[in-house]
Amino acid sequence: MLEEIPVYELPFPEKEKLAFKIYRVNGRKIREESFPHDTNLPHKHNYFELCIFTNGTGQHEIDFMNYIIETPGIHLLHPGQVHLIRRGENYEGYLFVFSKEFYHLHFKGLEIIPGYPLVTQLSNGPILNMSPEEFTDFSILISSVEKEFEQALPESEEIIISFLNIFFLRLRSRFMALLKKENPVSHPSGNLVYLFNQLVENHYKEIHQIGEYAELLGESPVVLNRAVKSLTGKTPGELIVERLILEARRLLLYSDLNNKEIAFKLNYDDPSYFARIFRKKTGFTPTEFRSRMRKFYES
Repeated sequence: MLEEIPVYELPFPEKEKLAFKIYRVNGRKIREESFPHDTNLPHKHNYFELCIFTNGTGQHEIDFMNYIIETPGIHLLHPGQVHLIRRGENYEGYLFVFSKEFYHLHFKGLEIIPGYPLVTQLSNGPILNMSPEEFTDFSILISSVEKEFEQALPESEEIIISFLNIFFLRLRSRFMALLKKENPVSHPSGNLVYLFNQLVENHYKEIHQIGEYAELLGESPVVLNRAVKSLTGKTPGELIVERLILEARRLLLYSDLNNKEIAFKLNYDDPSYFARIFRKKTGFTPTEFRSRMRKFYES
């Protein structure tokens, strides 16, 4: 069996006041001893992470979805996502890591973190690729943040937060431009769909029924279904099942639980029904999926 998915904590002491760090990456390694985590193996963390790719090649796998790294580009990750990065020798970039509290305290209103309406509506999700010209402003801000972080002056915290605010505003502007290109009319259901996604993330194991989510949101199932369908192209039920299947994949790959135990853990009373749903969504039985994926990652 593969080892259980490691969950990385913030890579700096809690006594540090600023719950943010920037790391420079060259080649296949992060060039700083204070970042002890292997990013080329499947893992997840309890903090937000921005992967900034400035040069080179590689692949970024996020929750079993594989993305070719295009440079320059920025990938946003929220706590709990399983991912790994396969970097080429010529890879260069940065990591921004920061706590949930840090983000919500200073930048929550910008809504550029995965799961917010602005990102949810994009076909490529929280992946932003751009031209070198478009990246120029980001590059200047990254250098400014890095310089201020290294100086660690008494006023550095406020300056870093100011630079990050501009960085996130630029990021939001780029996402909004993409959204306008993909969807010329701003969607009025964005907030409802965001709240639904948050509820699913928090309750997908115990709540499978659309009606229960609608009740929690104070809406009718018809209104919820219409909003989710018009914004995502999928029904609420499909999104609930997708989240359950994602967790099932993780458990099959990183735990010793058998199919029946996984079904019960995800609140499926009938393991055979769970197996049919899993096969319908993935093309494999749970047993076949476990065997294929373990061979792939252990090779």
